[in-house]
Amino acid sequence: MSHDSRHDSSAGSSSAPRQPDVRRRRFLIAFGAGAAGAAAAAPAVAGPAAVVAQAAPEPQSTGYRETEHIRNYYASTRL
Repeated sequence: MSHDSRHDSSAGSSSAPRQPDVRRRRFLIAFGAGAAGAAAAAPAVAGPAAVVAQAAPEPQSTGYRETEHIRNYYASTRL
């Protein structure tokens, strides 16, 4: 790889460091602030949450139960 390929051709022959683009920085700051503001305002605009009826509690599990279906499966896996 040649040494010349690493130089920016638009910089010319001056070796001064590039100055930051102030307009671009202002745009990015404004964009970030706008996005943060929109994210903060979204829940307020959404309105009240829907009321969900309380579901009846499911019966407690009695644990592992070997049913006919399970026994058939175990029988099919034996050699």
